[in-house]
Amino acid sequence: MFPLPDKATILLPFREAAPSNAPPLRVGVVLDRGRPSQWVDALATFLRGIPGIDVRLLEYTGPRQAKSERPGWLMDRLYAASRARFDPFADADGDRTDAGVVGSVEEIRAAKCGVLIWFAGTPDSSVEPGSLAECGAFTVRLGERNQLVPFWYEVANDCVTSTVTVFWHDSSFLDGHAVCTAETPTERGLYFTRNAEAPLVAAIRMLATLCLEIGLGGSGYREKLRGLPSEPVNGPAAPDHPSTFEAGRFIARKLARSAHQRSKARGKRPRWFVAARPNSGAGIWDPASLDLSGFKEVPSPPGSETMADPFLAESAGRTYLLFEEAPAVSRRGRLGCIEVFADGTYSEMKVVLECGYHISYPCVVPAGGEFFLLPEAAEAGRVDLYRFTRFPWEVELVSSLVEGLPLVDTTPIFLNGRWYFFTSTVEPFMETLLFSADRLDGAWHLHPASPVSRSVRNSRSAGNLWWKNGRLFRPTQDCSVRYGFAIQVNEVLRLTPDEFEERPVSHILPSWMPGLVGTHTWNETASFQVIDGLRSQG
Repeated sequence: MFPLPDKATILLPFREAAPSNAPPLRVGVVLDRGRPSQWVDALATFLRGIPGIDVRLLEYTGPRQAKSERPGWLMDRLYAASRARFDPFADADGDRTDAGVVGSVEEIRAAKCGVLIWFAGTPDSSVEPGSLAECGAFTVRLGERNQLVPFWYEVANDCVTSTVTVFWHDSSFLDGHAVCTAETPTERGLYFTRNAEAPLVAAIRMLATLCLEIGLGGSGYREKLRGLPSEPVNGPAAPDHPSTFEAGRFIARKLARSAHQRSKARGKRPRWFVAARPNSGAGIWDPASLDLSGFKEVPSPPGSETMADPFLAESAGRTYLLFEEAPAVSRRGRLGCIEVFADGTYSEMKVVLECGYHISYPCVVPAGGEFFLLPEAAEAGRVDLYRFTRFPWEVELVSSLVEGLPLVDTTPIFLNGRWYFFTSTVEPFMETLLFSADRLDGAWHLHPASPVSRSVRNSRSAGNLWWKNGRLFRPTQDCSVRYGFAIQVNEVLRLTPDEFEERPVSHILPSWMPGLVGTHTWNETASFQVIDGLRSQG
């Protein structure tokens, strides 16, 4: 069964805006036949679970795309073997008796849908999508190419990421407005259909969000979509399935890559560690003067399996380092703290916070002369705010800012009298949301620019925001190659209650120390800078 996204992820941003007495938005999911594929069935099921949305399956019996020939014998076997393990495009199980319309364009128009999600063959060019439903139609493009085998190109060519794009159509199905695009990491294994899971989950979330926005905005939202640039959407299709030669080369490359990776990993395991250096003024925001020399590894606490997510805080002339620490006996994350002395030595670790679930990312927040803590607790499905009663060793729970939703690496900043919170959803599709609040412990309000990222290259937070020479920088994780692969530094150009704009300015690869395969957190104070790294060791 195709996995469904977390419904709370969709509903959280709209919890304040949904009118209680508004009529439901009728969404028509248009198919070439009465039985949907597994992922389209998952989309319909997901939409039905959202208040204010009425879903109708509509079977279109008009012109269809010409069928291609069967693939060659080797590609046929390879495709069958991959689909036997994961096949989101296979027919959904069970009978589908809820098709409200079976037939022509006129009958689909008579269904009086608010919006259509079109998965059928493209109708005659004279048909205007805007005449079929009040707010037009959405289509989905899987990957950058129109292929018979979705995402084959990305997996076969070892592309780091795969994309899925939702288009909106008003006047023609041949041209569309690119409403949103998600970029997910490519699953580059032999069974290539597995790679479709993350992009399709992203498509479900994006389509559900768009339907909610249409339900709230109606014709006004339609005008907003019309303002987006239009582009051709039906590019040249691949002439046929991959050839027998291409399939054979694909198999040989994947088997060789798998053997090489197993050989390199034999007897080793990945382990995070933390490194620190005095703050001499050099940093990671300017690639022209990037200097990551001088970092020295912070000794791991005895019995520790991992040490990551370093945060620094200064109080009364003393510097403290907080981090995620996992003892080898349990490997469940907890938050530890050590004092950093001027001579480069450290105190013994003391556990600051330990829960019955994994916690990490000890984001320290100074506010009103006190220190607060916003740890990640996605495993518990909540975002909790703590106050230090005795900094930095003791904390007490202030409130739960979010409950029932797994969010990661929540990072706030106070700017011009208002709090802003950057936070991300979890795999298989990471989306970075932006909220604001009047108070640090106040109710969150969705920012109009949210989500600020749907790309795995620039997803979850990688540390606190910081100012340098009057410029505001926000570090994020690049999880394209693997989780926590690199750090991207973004300059925040505009952050107001109504606007947000940033641009990438620097990219930190895991090359600042030999043997690294990942680096994903950066923080600093006036005295010290800290970074973490991932390496394989025996």
